[in-house]
Amino acid sequence: MIKFKPSIILTIVGLITVLISSQVHSDTVPQDSIYQLDSTWVDQDGNKRLLKSFSGKKQLISLIYTHCLHTCPTIVSTMQAIESKLSKQDAKNTSFILVSLTPDTDTPEVLKEFAQSRKLSSNNWSLLTGTPEDVRSLAMVLNVKFQSVDDNEVNHSNLITALDQQGRIKFQELGVLYNANKAVEKLSEF
Repeated sequence: MIKFKPSIILTIVGLITVLISSQVHSDTVPQDSIYQLDSTWVDQDGNKRLLKSFSGKKQLISLIYTHCLHTCPTIVSTMQAIESKLSKQDAKNTSFILVSLTPDTDTPEVLKEFAQSRKLSSNNWSLLTGTPEDVRSLAMVLNVKFQSVDDNEVNHSNLITALDQQGRIKFQELGVLYNANKAVEKLSEF
């Protein structure tokens, strides 16, 4: 009979637990879901969030930065127009996520001020900041191109991405007001 030290047994039990929990995670989150990204974000209220915490509702997500004077205000206005045009049922099942492209300056406090100035309800809108590496990873998954330029400005894609309840990309639209009706129609189809 082979005898194991208690520490070895605990190590083996720990490894089995990790394997089982990772299998459960991969079974509950589809392989093509952005919720597979395990990065930790901080929202406008200072709460740590994983992307998978947004599962269960449709999500409209875009990458912006709060001090932008060009594209970002249009993206946010388009998302607000989409929100205002949703049916009651779709409004109840859809939330909105804005992720900062300038995480060094878009702190949770700055994000909260931005949300208040744009009248973004904390019940339906989440503004996230994270590490530059996590922002880059998410941007790559969403096919959002961006490049920092002078004075903390960012050139970036003007995209709004719709995710289903499990974090799979269903469609992308340019973040311009004339696309709001089209996005609302597409959201009602899944």
